[in-house]
Amino acid sequence: MTSTRRVLSAIALLATLGAVAACGPDDPDAAGVPGGSGGSASPSATASGTSDPGEAGDGAPADDVDGDGKGGDCGKPPTLPAGHLKLKVQLMRDAGGFEAAEAKPHCTPNDWIYGADKGDPTKHYVLPRSVKAYLALGPGQSKQVDHEQLALHVDRCLAQEIGAPDDYPKVEAPYGCYGNVYEVTLNAKGEVETMKEIWSV
Repeated sequence: MTSTRRVLSAIALLATLGAVAACGPDDPDAAGVPGGSGGSASPSATASGTSDPGEAGDGAPADDVDGDGKGGDCGKPPTLPAGHLKLKVQLMRDAGGFEAAEAKPHCTPNDWIYGADKGDPTKHYVLPRSVKAYLALGPGQSKQVDHEQLALHVDRCLAQEIGAPDDYPKVEAPYGCYGNVYEVTLNAKGEVETMKEIWSV
């Protein structure tokens, strides 16, 4: 009886050792996962902080500079509510209007951010005195301002972006410049109805 138990124990031990040996480097569920919980190793291959660009999946770099969403772990690009635009202000002609390009989402290690290049086509937008304007104070925070405050803010942030002289007025706290990207809605005449500055890091 004792010898039968020993034989059964030896068979069980061999079966266990065989299963452990099968979990080599070619088994993605077992590589580097302590305790046998096999589900958490593979997502790190698509993380945006990956040091090896080849690990980001589909041969895409870890930081997606092209904005196609393949690198990083941003997920599906965000969609705007109907009637909303995201614009990158390129030129403030005067307080009554500005030139802006469509701001497109780009995947970064910090999630999606919006931007446009200097060469992107621009359009003129009328900025009426009745605009409802909001300036960013930080992530998820903004403050309503009047038309004049908005126009001055946009002008000063644009000047800062191109490297205005030191004596040019600067944006003062609690506000800052975050890339001159705004979420905008238009009224029935095609004029800017609401304009909210987008905070980004």
